[in-house]
Amino acid sequence: MVMVMQELRTAPRQRRSQQSIDSILDAAERLIHDQGQVSFTANELAMAANMSIGRVYYWFPDMPSVVNALAERAAERLATLFQGLLKYDDSAPTPLVLAETVSTLCRHIDENPSTVALCLSGSGELDYGATMRESIVAVAVTLLRKRVPGIPDAEVELVSRTAVGIAMGMLHAYLQGSPAHRPHIQQELVYVLSAWLYSRYPRANDAAWSDPQYPIQPSRMPVDTIPMVPPAYPALAPNANPVGTN
Repeated sequence: MVMVMQELRTAPRQRRSQQSIDSILDAAERLIHDQGQVSFTANELAMAANMSIGRVYYWFPDMPSVVNALAERAAERLATLFQGLLKYDDSAPTPLVLAETVSTLCRHIDENPSTVALCLSGSGELDYGATMRESIVAVAVTLLRKRVPGIPDAEVELVSRTAVGIAMGMLHAYLQGSPAHRPHIQQELVYVLSAWLYSRYPRANDAAWSDPQYPIQPSRMPVDTIPMVPPAYPALAPNANPVGTN
């Protein structure tokens, strides 16, 4: 796949040129993964890409340009995966959608291991993963709005960013785990997100809706658990809003 990257010094005109660019980005990917952060030098990158420093600088003016191009490539790949995820029917069970979302992220990270470090890279001009991180948040926003009707914008933003923050933290551990252990961390992330989201959005018949002393008070119900005939809510806590109220 030939990509148009603003960070390139020279536009690739041949397949071999694109292969050189991919080799540079693949080398940067490995270095970021191995180091756990964005800190490689031009010498390290050239050695990892098995080419001269001059060849690296022929394509990229500096190392931040390499990292920005790598983040752009990762974001494009992730967007392609998420396109399929967002096609889920609204009636699909929330646990299934959540498990598939985590699985999609893990598949992407297996092939693009610099993603987590890029998303956690920093702020301001050095926030290389800002676009990619915001795209993940945007997917979380879309899925949340589909699953929970009538949710206020402020709650959407808070819950989506919290979910992505939890995911990035656990996916960092996922990257550090052995291939044999990664499926366990992936499943644990599903459990953590499921438990937290269920606490906010329990099923319609959950005791949390009628017990003001329930340890964790809910926010509202997800769309796939709304009963045909809404039950009465005799003792809702002040922050427990049934569907249709804000």
